[in-house]
Order: sequence, then structure tokens, then C-alpha cells
Amino acid sequence: MPVALELGGHATVLIRADAFTLLCDPHLHDSYRGGLLGFAPARRVLPHALPRPDAVWISHSHRDHFDLASLARLDRALPVLHPDDPRIAHALRRLGFRDTVVVRDWTAFSPRRGVELTWTPSTMAVPEHGLSVRTRDAFVWHMVDSLVTPAWVRRLLADGPPPDVLLAPCQPIEETRSVEGVPPGVDPDWSDPLTALMAQVRPAHVVPLPEGQYGLGEAAWLNGHKFPVPPWLVDRALRADDPDRRVLRPGPGDRLTVTGGTVRWEEAAVEWVRATDEPRDRSYRPGSWIGRLAAGPGPAAEGGRSAPDGHSGAAALDRLFPGLPGLPGADASSGRVTVPGLPELAAAARGRLRATAYRFVTVGAGAEPLAERAVRLGVEGTLSALPSESVPDVELAVSVRDLDDLLDGRLGYSAAQYGGRLREVRPGPAADPDAGPAVVTSRHDPVPATGAVMLSGTGLFAILLRARLGSALVELDHELDARLPDRPVPSVLPVLPPSAPPARTLPPVVRSQPRAGEQPPRFWPRVARCLARGEDPSAASGTFTDAGRTHYLGVLGRGEWPAPGPGPDDGVGLLVLTSLLDAQPHLGGGVRFPDSSYRRLLANIERSPVRRWRVAAALPPEVRVPRWRAASLFPVSAERLRADLARRGWDGELLGPVGPDPAVTGGAERCWWLGVPPLEGPSDGRRALVLRESPGCRLHGLVETAPGPEDPAVEQPDFRVRAALSRPSAPPDAVLHALLGGDVRFSWLLPPRETVRKAGRAVDPVAFAERVALLALAELARRAYPRTGPPPAGTG
Repeated sequence: MPVALELGGHATVLIRADAFTLLCDPHLHDSYRGGLLGFAPARRVLPHALPRPDAVWISHSHRDHFDLASLARLDRALPVLHPDDPRIAHALRRLGFRDTVVVRDWTAFSPRRGVELTWTPSTMAVPEHGLSVRTRDAFVWHMVDSLVTPAWVRRLLADGPPPDVLLAPCQPIEETRSVEGVPPGVDPDWSDPLTALMAQVRPAHVVPLPEGQYGLGEAAWLNGHKFPVPPWLVDRALRADDPDRRVLRPGPGDRLTVTGGTVRWEEAAVEWVRATDEPRDRSYRPGSWIGRLAAGPGPAAEGGRSAPDGHSGAAALDRLFPGLPGLPGADASSGRVTVPGLPELAAAARGRLRATAYRFVTVGAGAEPLAERAVRLGVEGTLSALPSESVPDVELAVSVRDLDDLLDGRLGYSAAQYGGRLREVRPGPAADPDAGPAVVTSRHDPVPATGAVMLSGTGLFAILLRARLGSALVELDHELDARLPDRPVPSVLPVLPPSAPPARTLPPVVRSQPRAGEQPPRFWPRVARCLARGEDPSAASGTFTDAGRTHYLGVLGRGEWPAPGPGPDDGVGLLVLTSLLDAQPHLGGGVRFPDSSYRRLLANIERSPVRRWRVAAALPPEVRVPRWRAASLFPVSAERLRADLARRGWDGELLGPVGPDPAVTGGAERCWWLGVPPLEGPSDGRRALVLRESPGCRLHGLVETAPGPEDPAVEQPDFRVRAALSRPSAPPDAVLHALLGGDVRFSWLLPPRETVRKAGRAVDPVAFAERVALLALAELARRAYPRTGPPPAGTG
């Protein structure tokens, strides 16, 4: 008795076993979550051609598996099987499904003679299951998103044969790293759970499924960040214990028929779904594009209208932080507020929760800052208000329209998170004397057994939002109300007192005039020569002479500064805090603070015999910096540097204002959420670039000037680079000017272990990628201006 799998895209599968059919995780529309998300490959479902199943199964309540719009199209008389999840039960009840069955771990039954279904458990925090389908001729295990233990695998197999086909979540997906202040890429051990699973299950065939959510519209930029491991590396991990294992990648509309240990693959054999020709690029290129944070026009969510553009950013923040210190349960004497979920986190951390200062910012339609609110999370898990001038450890930004929609339930938290509508940076841990705390991003995350623990900005935001809404069902009800207008549900939002103190409204950003004063020493040529050699910017640090005077230069970067020879003539060192490499978004760093460089900066200042410093904020006069680049060029604020040095007991002195020239930035340095636009240029395809980083390390990359045909000589590139070297400058200035002006996009494509293997030595994968970016940029500059000198070191 064969088992047939009709693939509808992502996790939607119609399983046929004998005369029984089961529709799994139905997604019958081209997009969901208000058009923010879809699937890749693109497909079109034809609901009128979908055979009536005998039952429907919902694996779990994540919205890429649990779609209300699709369920609303199904016959309400169909039996629906689902885990014990109140969200699913509530929605099915409101939709009018009359025959619902809760399945639990190891629930088993035979819908037809000779067909055995078994629901397998998962370690995920939400109720979730996989499904085993057995007949006398076939064994298929559809894991969906579930994570399993070796004991569960042994119980399922029970010393019997392994599955003929395993549908497993194989593709590492990084949904939020680039918007949560975390370096892009994947964890070094990403393949370990996958290879362990394959060795335990020993399937003859593997189908990587589900494939992952795909950003649409305003969320499309995230697709270059989501899939950090190329398919060929995933396939290698799947075959690590068995080179003969077949990895199948069928598309929407294909059918797999399993019988007697064999699999017949029929393409475009299913009538109810068709793959479309719409391109869905899943290639990894985090350095190419980062959308700015701003709510676009029109409704932000399904089933409701968004807040008006002119709504007050301060009012929205006051709704998120109601009654500080006026919430029910607040300690009036201490000004502390207890929010459900935070004391539980503190208890799990057992005294290891890091006291953390947060700044929440609302932005307008043009990505301009509107208002901010500062709070502190104490070690005991309570919140208290902070003065607006406090130095934050974590900053989170959200558009005022999205915040209102989130607070009213019109926009779901997961849609905002996975759609890039929340942005976070975490500068605080970089100043910690140790390596920094482990970051917990959700109340569902396990708390490490040892070491300090910090709650992320999005984690605190989610806890506050849940407390404000009062129920996880509010968002579902808003969407259901739009689909069932005759059965509205009263709002369950509690009426809360106004906030005290109120959120701070920020003044508008204005472009100031340059500061008056003498011209600073000419240090940029020194930095430019360093960058053109492929060296970290900090290598330009040291003693130098300009106009007959001796100066000591300290440059933000990853390296240790040399000891000064003769001290600076006036006893004052020159600090360059311009962030050229580490964590810069146009080099694939996402929107994050330059942790490594800042940690080294603090150590260099502490160790230096120079005790008085002046910050050099001026840029080369011929360089024009776009506003988005200015937002990431000066990440270290005056308040932060002074506060962190004082906390470390440094007894030196910072002279004058510490910060960028407002004539250069126009105040954009506080708008770190502006993102990175795609680099424009002529369309002349892609070509190969070969670099020799060291005698034993040869790297193959692709130079991109615009979308075009791949160079056949580079099937598996190590990096992608694109640069606009159109300014009338030559090496080494061309490298510096491209970095300052944001005219380069670089993406390193290898996971950490493959990076170390490629380097042939122990390296920091992120620092290594930055060096390759400099070498690539220097070589492109040399080719653009071939008469200016010999090729830089490291090219081949």
C-alpha cells in the first residue's frame, strides 16, 4: 500500500494512504500576514481543484503553519486534528469547525485498515507535533518544525526499519538576526543537530521541508539575510553518515509516491497547486540591502485599519508603558513595576539577570525619531523609569503606526518581528569586562545554567506587549472579526491609567553648521594607506608628524594600539571613532553596534599612557556622506564613551564635544535604523575575482555590478562584492572614500566552520570576512585605476 505526498509549498502537504487523505498545515493563498510574507518557491493554489480531504491536521500555531484565511475556505464539517493549543482551539471554535480533535504526544490511530498514524512529540516551547505514516509498504515521517530527542527516535523506530522518506526541517533560517543587533550568519554548530538526526533516523530519502518564510513587499530585503547556508552545504550535512542517501528537493505541485523502499518523483503532477514563474531569490547576501524602519502606506495588518500618520509617538509609548509607576502591582515607594513574565525570568536566572537599561524609540513615516522612553530592568525582574539622558544598554525602534497596530492587536508580534518592523542594537554588553551575558530573546528561550543573562529589547517588548493586550487571543480575534463580521468579539484590552512620567518627545532633526576651530591634523591619508593594504583601521594608530608637530592617533578597530614613541606635543591624543568596518551594514553586518572594536577601544584607552584625548570628527572634505551612512558611521556617542570609561575607573580626560560633526551627519547618527539602500549602477553582469589572503588561502568571489548571469567559473563563491568607485580618487583613497560614503556592498557566504577551514588557520570568522572585504575593495580600486601602482598584497 503506497503513500503519496502531494506538495503544496512550505509545509502544506496532502498525504494519501490507501483511500485516506490528510491535508497538513493548509496555506491556500499566495501571501499571509497582511502581505508581508509568502513562500519560496512561489506557487499558486487552486482551492476549487483541491480534493476534499478526510481530515485536516494543524501541526502548531506558528502562522506559517496555522493560517486563518485558509482555514476559513474549508468545509466546517471537516474533522480538524490539532495539538492542545488554546490559540488553535479558539480560532477553530470561532470559525465554526464542529469536529475538532486534540492529538497529544504519541497519539496513534488507524483511519483505514493497514494505515497507522502516530503523532511524535517536539521539544519546542509551543505545542507541536510531527506525524509518522506507516502502511505495509511504506514508512514516511513528516517532522514539520519539530525537534526530537534520541529516545523519541528510538521509540518511533522500535528496532524496526528506518523511514523510507523523512520530511525534515533542514535549512537553517535566521529570521531576525539582522534586525536584533546580532552579526549575520549562522552558529558554528548549525550542522551538528542535523547530522546527529540523520545518524539516528537513517532515512533512505530526505526531503528538506519546510523551506522557510519569504519576505514580500517591504519585507523583501530580509530574504538576503534569511538563508545563510547554501543548499550544497545542507546536502553535505544530510549525507555525512551515508553518502548514498538521496536528498530530494521537489517543488510545489510535485508528487512523491513511496512504496517498497522506492520513491517515484512526478513533477507538476498535482492539479490543485502550480509553481509559478515568479522569481524568489533565496541567495545569501546580507550586505546588499537593509530596508529602513518606517511603516509604509496603507493597513499594516490583516483585518484592520492602521493608526493615522500624525499619531503622537509619545502617546504610543505611554500606552506600552502604562502607569510607570502606576501599573497595578507597582510599588509606589520604589517606583518599580512588576510585569508578568519578568519575575519568572529573574527566578530562572537565579540572581544572574543583568540589570539593563533600555531605550524605546518611535519613528515616523520618514524614519525620523519622534519620541523615546528609557526604563531599567532590575536583577529581581522589575521595571523602573529612567531619565531620558540615561545611557542605554539596548535600544529598540518601532514606527509609531506599527506600535499602535501592535497595541490594538491589528498587527501580530511575529509578523512585525519576521517582517523587519522592529529594530534593535545592543551597545551595552560591549563595555562589560567579561565576554558579555547570554542574551535571551523570548520568554520561551531556555535560560543558561551558568553565566550572566540579559533580556533582549525585542524580548522585553514582547513581554510588555503581551501584558498590555492581556491575552494572546486579541490578535486572532481582530483577524477573525474581519472574516466573520456577523460575530464580533468584544475587546479584552484592559483600561489602564495614563503613563507617569510621560515619554519624551524628541525635537526634529535639523542640519547644523560646522563647528568653528582650527583644522585638525591630516590623519586620513594614514588611515587610507592602512585600508588599501587590507589591514584593520586600528593599524593606522600610532605616532605621526603633521605640519612639524607630533601627534598620537588612536583609531577605532579590532587591533591593539602601539605604545607612543615621543608623546604628542600638546599631550593630547587624537581619537578617531569613525566606524569603518566592524558592524557596518554595507559590509553585511546588519544593524548592530561594533562590539569587538568598541571593547578593544576601551581597553586601548585604559592601557595608553596618553590620558587626555580629543575626538577628531571631521571627514575628508571631498567625501559626501549620505544620511543613511551617517547613521552608522558614528555609533559611539559622547555619553556612552564617557560613562563606560568612568565605570571602568579611568581617570583621564576627554576634551571638548565627543561626537560627529553635525554638518556631516545632520543629526542622523541617532537614527541607526535607516538601513542600507541597494547600490545602483549599470547592468553588466557578474565576474570572478580571485584573492590570495595568505600563502595557503585562495578565495573565489563574485563581483556584482547589477543583477545578471552568474560567472560559470564560480559555482560556489566564498563572497560577493559590489562597489561604485566612480569618484575621482585613486588607491589608496578610493578604498577609504568607498567605505566612508557607503559605496561598497560585501557579503561573506561561508558559515564559521567553513570559514576557518578555508582560512587554513584559527581565525575570527567575522574579522576574517572584514579583511577579505578590504582586500577585494583594494583590488577593485586598483583595477579601476591601473596606473596608480602595484597590486595590493593579498591579490592573485
